[in-house]
Amino acid sequence: MLAIACLSQKGGVGKSTLARLIAQTYAAGGWQVKIADFNTKQKTSVDWAALRMSQNVEPEIPAEAFTEVARATKGDLDLIVFDGKPDSDTQTLRLAQSAELTIIPTGVSADDLVPQIRFAQELKKHGIDPRKILFVLNKTTDSTAATTDARNFIAGAGFRACITHIPNKTAFVNAHNSGRTLAETDFPSLNERSTALANEIVEALKEITE
Repeated sequence: MLAIACLSQKGGVGKSTLARLIAQTYAAGGWQVKIADFNTKQKTSVDWAALRMSQNVEPEIPAEAFTEVARATKGDLDLIVFDGKPDSDTQTLRLAQSAELTIIPTGVSADDLVPQIRFAQELKKHGIDPRKILFVLNKTTDSTAATTDARNFIAGAGFRACITHIPNKTAFVNAHNSGRTLAETDFPSLNERSTALANEIVEALKEITE
């Protein structure tokens, strides 16, 4: 079983959004996938998966709430996607240690970038290889300069960021509200962008595991 962790010390930056996209991408390729939701109070991914099932959206993507990493990684799966809990240092580190790849979402403002870089540096300090950490710029604005500056800031700190970024669009919200992912909106151009991001993550995992 492979594992991808979507982690953050901040809430609202897109962990669950990316966990859903990753799970849907691999499930569409025939993999047996589950989202392990470690935010047991909110259960965002668990509720979303139930909504997806009620809307008969394929492929089906199961999600289950967990408090222990060892329990989440039991079973006959090809991939487990960890949807981490913000502000949970010990558990977050265990998830990163158990994953082949850690995804860290961030916005382009300093309010998001600075704490997320500090978070990545803490993971590195505790033995997580920086090559196994991948940033994703999420909820970006129309400013190309802001996106470029954010990507350069991440690179300057010694970490990688995906080339594809996800803009702040109502269509993405509508997709989530109907049990779908970033790649399953009503707009082909947005789906293509989201698929491009997912493919970057797939390739990053391949680099690590092959």
